[in-house]
Amino acid sequence: MPRKPASVTLRADLGLGLRLCGAYFVAAMLLALVFGFVTDREEFDYDISMIRVLLLMAGGSVTLWLMSQRAASARTVGPFTALAHSGLSILDHSAFGAYEALSAVIGSTATSTIMGIEYVGAIAVSLYMAFSPEAKRLLNHPPEMDPHARSGHSWDIPLRERVRTWEFWRDLMIYFIVFSIVGHWAEMLFCQLILAGVFMGGYDPTNTMLWSQWLFPFTAEGAALVAIVVILHPLSLWLLKKTGGRKVLSIVLSFFANALVCTAIDFITGMVANQNYELWDYRDMPFNFMGQVCLQNSMVYSIAATLIIWVVYPLMDTALRRAPRGVVNAIAFGLIGMYVFLAMLNFIDIS
Repeated sequence: MPRKPASVTLRADLGLGLRLCGAYFVAAMLLALVFGFVTDREEFDYDISMIRVLLLMAGGSVTLWLMSQRAASARTVGPFTALAHSGLSILDHSAFGAYEALSAVIGSTATSTIMGIEYVGAIAVSLYMAFSPEAKRLLNHPPEMDPHARSGHSWDIPLRERVRTWEFWRDLMIYFIVFSIVGHWAEMLFCQLILAGVFMGGYDPTNTMLWSQWLFPFTAEGAALVAIVVILHPLSLWLLKKTGGRKVLSIVLSFFANALVCTAIDFITGMVANQNYELWDYRDMPFNFMGQVCLQNSMVYSIAATLIIWVVYPLMDTALRRAPRGVVNAIAFGLIGMYVFLAMLNFIDIS
């Protein structure tokens, strides 16, 4: 049976029951986003509350995509997401004080009503998706287990052609989201190395955004990976070609190009988000410019970018191309769902 293009639209031919199941996940995810919107990130604990919300956002997004593809695996992912989220919610409300915290804001009656609807809805959705003859009949497509390619790299196809494909933008979203989080952890490691005396500088040990909110997305690092895929890696291939395949010379030349691009991204990010030097302050560092960038950090970023361009990115590209299409698509939608909540929680302050 031929595959239809990826879509996140719940088709009318899914039937009323499955459309109601989809509506349940949409409503639950919207409620989670509202929760993130009205919650001060400083007061949001990285405990079971974070686990259950991220589970809902990731699992709900994947379920909606699988349902849009009429995939049989939706009948497993959907019930698991609904029941696991509800189970964690019960634990959170009963043992970790979430009920009292929510009741203080909207009242105990409203809290109990929302919880009741959530739990009953989760059970109904799970039973229907798992055991309904209609769900079994309509959600019947086998998983896409064929890889994109068993050999070669994505850049074997010209960039102007790749940008017209879903796979290019999907992979770009994966890189951006993953490295926004990994970049945060790298900043934490960098601060530890400053403490150990490996690098010059200082850091604020009371910065909760850095140390406590360890899923805070560092968009500059995510943007750097996008720049690597779209600009710096193609540049490295061009340099390799122009130098007649001399890899060491190409790596050295790309290192300096990486330094310029990474420094520019860091400076632009600083001028937009760090004008008052709350996030970082390099004014006491040697060879700094406006306190937003400095030579030491630019060199560290360039070394990291060069390693990613020549080693990490090729390995990730190979893994994504050889992995089953359905698995990579599910990972992408799950990451997008998680990232939307993290962005709502961390980047929007209604106060």
